Amino acid sequence: MKNLWIILIIGIAIRIFLAASTYHSDLEVFNLGGQLVAKGYILNLYDYSSEVAVFNYPPLIYWFHGLFNPLSGGVLWLLKLPYLIFDLSLGLILYKLVDPKKAVLTFGLWMFNPVSLYATYMMGQFVIIPTFFTVLSIFLVAKNKLQLAALALGFGIAFKLYPIFLLIPLIILGKTFWDKFKLGILAILPYLLSIIPYLPQVSFRTTALFANQSSKSLYASIPVSGGEAILLFPAFLILFYLVFAMKGVEKLSFWRMYLIPLLLFFIFTHYHPQWLIWVTPFLILDLVIYRFKNWLAQLLIFGSWIGSLFFFDPSLTIGIFTPLFPASQNIADIWTLSKINVDYNLARSVLQTIFAAAALYLIVKYFPGNEKA
Repeated sequence: MKNLWIILIIGIAIRIFLAASTYHSDLEVFNLGGQLVAKGYILNLYDYSSEVAVFNYPPLIYWFHGLFNPLSGGVLWLLKLPYLIFDLSLGLILYKLVDPKKAVLTFGLWMFNPVSLYATYMMGQFVIIPTFFTVLSIFLVAKNKLQLAALALGFGIAFKLYPIFLLIPLIILGKTFWDKFKLGILAILPYLLSIIPYLPQVSFRTTALFANQSSKSLYASIPVSGGEAILLFPAFLILFYLVFAMKGVEKLSFWRMYLIPLLLFFIFTHYHPQWLIWVTPFLILDLVIYRFKNWLAQLLIFGSWIGSLFFFDPSLTIGIFTPLFPASQNIADIWTLSKINVDYNLARSVLQTIFAAAALYLIVKYFPGNEKA
């Protein structure tokens, strides 16, 4: 227990330091959205989208910031601290999901994982919230509380749409058609209830409901004619859904059935750096449960992720430390500073290839029916 408290205190201290010493411009959008909600501009929030601040996420995240915005006192970095609620709760769930002998190790891996620290407290992104709800869904499945698991997944969808890819494996757990139907309804209900007031608004439908980011997973394809192609991510996703349906899924290793669709998404999608947090809790479970057996694949995944950071805007690397080094605000990227001529497209392709190979390896290991991962 003493080690747990040490990990917790050091982990929180690191989070507060990173939150105060880093900055990314995306936080300005959440701040503005929170200000508008706090002032009562709730149902017409999306009418205030502009080229400067585009509200392209579901409304719940702006409601969330609207709740905490008045408490920040205008200090921007303080808007990152409410994420601690979900961050620490997620760590506690992971602690409860594993063998007690491995619980402290699991909690420690979560508290010091670079993906969560970077995405949540350096970039100030809210992806920790839907990630928390997906892991909570796993925990509730393990407790045989399927309807609550569906609701938890539903709240994840209400914050960010990606957990909808996990809906089918959860529905398959229902014993009867009616059970499956109820699980599906419960999982989409939070999202539907949160967006219904906004559906009549053109601004919401344009910027959030049909945002361009939603189609990123459809780019990877194999042409079969001049105007027809096989969309790779949906094709493989449907394939695995069929495998899940035919072979069934086990509640004790159900986290693997959530991980497979997410790994497929990353293989076939040019993903944003903060998105990798979606799979990080599951990769930690793999490390702990299977005694670091798949460490090499994970090293390649996290290594390619770190490498990819240097092929985005400098504000995601050197420029993110503007509060500590104001001169870095308009600094050039590391390749320009080093006078190295890099083919960005080739470099990104190589990193994505490495990621895809490692992710495919894990998918094969996690394939339903393969009990020895």
